Amino acid sequence: MKKYESYLNSPFKLQGVESRQYVQKADEKLWVDPETSEMYSVKKLPKSKETLSDTMTYTKLFVDNRELFMKLSGTGLKVLVYAMCTIRPLSNTVVINPPDILVETGMTSPNSVRNAIAELIEAGVIAQKLGSNIEFWVNPNIFFNGNRLRLL
Repeated sequence: MKKYESYLNSPFKLQGVESRQYVQKADEKLWVDPETSEMYSVKKLPKSKETLSDTMTYTKLFVDNRELFMKLSGTGLKVLVYAMCTIRPLSNTVVINPPDILVETGMTSPNSVRNAIAELIEAGVIAQKLGSNIEFWVNPNIFFNGNRLRLL
């Protein structure tokens, strides 16, 4: 194996994490000085909070299925990654259109794509949706985009 540079700390920096600052609304109260009977307007200074949010799109991959992934062919893995990258949030279906996959993956044979789709169906990763040749149900125990509890 070719010698690669080693790192003590990860060279990969998080992308898409933004710092956001929220300021609570200030409350205004009237206060009377007991000695002078002067009326004052007292405002509570706002507290500021800083939070982090992840703005990049992600899909959950459940690692309990590692053995299944290792048995997939190279084209099966390409189609799986394509499906994982294109699934919409909180959706349990994905569109797998062979011409789009050919463009995205650089594969040249539509038959290879169809064989890869068949492999994913046989492995229980996806299932064909009734009435469509390109829309498939996703097994949410393998990968999912969003909170699976919302499916219940």
